[in-house]
Amino acid sequence: MSEASDPRKSGGGPGPDRTAAFPEAAAPPDAAAPGGSRHGRFHWPHRGRTDRAPDGGGPAATAPGPGGSTEAGVARAARDARRVPTGLGASLATSGGVLLAMVEDVRMREANQPEDLRPLADAFARHNAAKEATVRKVLLRHGAPENVVERDRQEGDLIQGILDRALVGRHPSDTHVLTVDGALAQAYQYLFHERRDLVPAIERWVPADESETLSAAFEAIADN
Repeated sequence: MSEASDPRKSGGGPGPDRTAAFPEAAAPPDAAAPGGSRHGRFHWPHRGRTDRAPDGGGPAATAPGPGGSTEAGVARAARDARRVPTGLGASLATSGGVLLAMVEDVRMREANQPEDLRPLADAFARHNAAKEATVRKVLLRHGAPENVVERDRQEGDLIQGILDRALVGRHPSDTHVLTVDGALAQAYQYLFHERRDLVPAIERWVPADESETLSAAFEAIADN
C-alpha cells in the first residue's frame, strides 16, 4: 500500500489534520476544555442517546430517589456527553475517524475492485490489531462488560473477513458488488458504535496514566 493512498501517511498524523476525518468534529459549545493531554486539540462530537452508560452497557441514569427523581442520572449523562476523550480513547477515536473517511470515500466513488479496497482493508486490519493488543485487553482487565468487548471483536473480524475475501476475488461475481457495499455500510456503523461504546468505556474504566501509555502502543500499531 503506497503512502500516497493512505490517509495515515498524508496528513494523518496526530494534530488538527487527523480530526478532520470526523464528519462532525466539533464539540458542543459548552464542552469542557480539554486538559493538558497531548490529545488536547481533539474535539469530540456527541452522537446518539444521552441515557446510555459510558461502557455501552445500558442506561446511565441512577435509580429514582425519593419522589421519583432521576436528576443525578441525567446530570451524569450530560457530563459524559461533553467529555473529551484523552489518551487511549483519543487515539482510538482518531484512528476510527480516519477509517470513517476512507469508508465514505470508497462508498462515494462506488469503488469495489481490489485496488480500491486494499488501502481500506489494510488500514482496517491495523486498526483492529491495535485494538486487540490494547483496548480490548485493558478493558477486560479492568472489569468492563465482556459482552461489549466481545461484540466489537466479532463484528470487526466479520468485516475484515469480507474485505479480505474481496481482495482475492472470492466473492461470486454476481453478488460481489452487493457484498462489498454491505460490508462498507456495516463498517460505517461499526465505527460509530466504537465511538459510542468503546471510547467512553476507556474513559470510565482505564486509569489515566495507563491510558496514556497504551495510547502510544495503539498508535505504533495502527499507523504502521
